[in-house]
Amino acid sequence: MKKSLRRAALTLPGIVAAGLLGVGGVASAAPAPADPIQTLSCNHGHTNKDSGEGRAKQRMRYRTGPHTSCSAYAWVDKGTLIYYHCYTRGEDINGTNSWTWGRIAGTQKQGWFSDYYLSDGGALTPC
Repeated sequence: MKKSLRRAALTLPGIVAAGLLGVGGVASAAPAPADPIQTLSCNHGHTNKDSGEGRAKQRMRYRTGPHTSCSAYAWVDKGTLIYYHCYTRGEDINGTNSWTWGRIAGTQKQGWFSDYYLSDGGALTPC
């Protein structure tokens, strides 16, 4: 199953529940949810919730935040194994706006990796 479909399946029960709250005329005006993309912010929280892993599809940078304007820690080479912790939304890279917080296997080096460059599309668990 594609990553986007798995994420949709995980959020569907919440969407259905939210829709049912409005049934019967008991709907109340609630504030709009905050935009999940923190525009150009390099300070995003993260946790180790995901047990997935994947490889870099090509040489890539990993960063302090999920945007190319955030400082890059370093480069990883194509084929580098990355352990996934969680994902968030960030800058769109070639049609993909999710970024995974991960750790490079065999090191303590961690950072944000654009899911566009990860072999299986990155983490499945939101930060």
